[in-house]
Amino acid sequence: MALTIDLSGKVAIVTGAGTGIGVGIAESLAEAGADVALVYHASREGAERLAEKVRQMGRRAITIAADLQRLADIDRLVATTVAELGPVDILINNSGITDPHPPLELTEEQWDRTLDINLKGMFFCSQRVARVMIEHRIRGAMVNLSSVHSTAPYLNHTHYAASKAAINQMTRSLARHLAPYGIRVNCIAPGAVEVERYFRTMPDYNRDEWAKRIPLGRVGSPADIGPAAAFLCSEYASWVTGQVIFIDGGGLLM
Repeated sequence: MALTIDLSGKVAIVTGAGTGIGVGIAESLAEAGADVALVYHASREGAERLAEKVRQMGRRAITIAADLQRLADIDRLVATTVAELGPVDILINNSGITDPHPPLELTEEQWDRTLDINLKGMFFCSQRVARVMIEHRIRGAMVNLSSVHSTAPYLNHTHYAASKAAINQMTRSLARHLAPYGIRVNCIAPGAVEVERYFRTMPDYNRDEWAKRIPLGRVGSPADIGPAAAFLCSEYASWVTGQVIFIDGGGLLM
């Protein structure tokens, strides 16, 4: 018998939904039947384009601009989602930044910005959405996006690695605290997933060369991450919580 992920009638928030992995996840959720609130900071055009694609699937979609360093923006995006789509069943904490710097040159401003967006914003999104789920007695699901950087010490990513390692442990802690309410919290830690910023910020990026470092022989894409997130939000994962799942083509085996 074929297994089909069914998220019909569910309302999902996806942060960082204007580009990259966030787009792949939002598409997978919509394909499974969920309505989505697409949260973006700078990528308005991408979010609006994705919203139109979701609507063409027959799902509801809204776009919300927010700076996740600001709690007022987080409160607004949650309230807007509830008002326009209904109480939240699914939260995808995908928003984050990568800003490589050698640790001996790292400034306080660079450290604070990375930790505020990657970690602080994720926690308070989780807190605010959890309150909605509990108020409406929703046995919801949250998926946090971490990275292989959370366990592998790549050069010039000290502050980024710290934020991602903290996300792994925050996931476990929230999973334990929210389990009595039937709310599941899991984490996906991607490896080398080719997204737009690779071409914008890494002029020497070469897909074929990167593929040589990966046992499965290719760089990943957002489409490799989306179905895993949809699974973790589905009834098939109803006994899965507090887990960190590495999706990296075997990259950490090298």
